[in-house]
Amino acid sequence: MRLQVRTVIYFYIFICVVLLVFNLLYIFRAGSIRRQHQRRVRRWERYLENFGHGTSEWRKKRMVRKLRKIQELMAFYEAMENWNRTEENGAETFFRENHAAILKIAEEYKGKAAMEQAFFAYVIAAFHPKMGEKRYALMEQLLGYLDHSTVFSRENVLNALYALGNSQAVEHAFILMSQHVWYHDPRLLADGLARFQGDKERLSVRLWEICSSLPECFQVGILRFMDSLPGDRFAGDILQALEGGRFPTEASFTMIRYFRRHPVPEARPLLLTLLKGENEEKRGFAIAAAAALAAYGDGESREALKMALHSPNWYVRQNAARSLKTLGVTWEEARESAAGDRYAAEMVEYILGEGPETSEKIKEGKAVAAV
Repeated sequence: MRLQVRTVIYFYIFICVVLLVFNLLYIFRAGSIRRQHQRRVRRWERYLENFGHGTSEWRKKRMVRKLRKIQELMAFYEAMENWNRTEENGAETFFRENHAAILKIAEEYKGKAAMEQAFFAYVIAAFHPKMGEKRYALMEQLLGYLDHSTVFSRENVLNALYALGNSQAVEHAFILMSQHVWYHDPRLLADGLARFQGDKERLSVRLWEICSSLPECFQVGILRFMDSLPGDRFAGDILQALEGGRFPTEASFTMIRYFRRHPVPEARPLLLTLLKGENEEKRGFAIAAAAALAAYGDGESREALKMALHSPNWYVRQNAARSLKTLGVTWEEARESAAGDRYAAEMVEYILGEGPETSEKIKEGKAVAAV
């Protein structure tokens, strides 16, 4: 028995020593990697400074050989970030003058892992100047990265295409991703499209032409992007698509929200119909319609919103009350419209009164409505 205990103690001591040695080796190696990285960064900073003075000491072939290694690319990114802060238009000049070399590097990364491709695309998005509508081989290389890609690499490729500013390349990327049935978050799509460096009007036209054939996440992202654009150019097309009912639910909700930011008289009848919930299949759209009618100040819209205060749906009542508040309806007027309906009255007090007691009541009302 004593031998077994001693064996366990010795084994425990052995494990502790092994872990200690492992941690020491890890610390030593991490420090070594960090020092190597800093040396690479300083070397790239010297190279970029010499490039800025027109005395570059490296041939482009050497630069390509170095940048095809991910460690060198990471150091190059950090050095370029520092140099670009002090050198006006430094990155733009560098990438324009080394366009052929960048193409070779992009070709090298085509055969690498998705994470390495993602970082190369990240560098392009961060520093490469926009190239406009003319087709360039770099865009084809980036589109090739979408094969066997991850969500992270796809987002970086899209960001690079947005930075290059070619609407056809973005359209092609959306089609390729749709063919693979890849989901991409609509918020990322909308935010990315908003950063597009080219002609946004032209991009929106191209994307709207293919919108109905794309998965719903792409439809919602495109519609949100179109919603952010000034003017009402797409109001007629979106209204026609909404009336046709050929888009899925979330995309239809986004279309209805479009008409709050872009109110047009032609959309008002449909919004009123949706608010009334006469079509059972579209009854859920009353929530969005109640919010969109905040942009329509005519008498009929106001009366429809007052009637919506009596809806059995808590969210319809809430949006109707908020829209009435936006339209300048007074508490007394709204309260009169809600007379005889406890839940409508509580919603009016909650939205237009903001009292603490009312807040507690409305929580209870929401729970009852959910039941």
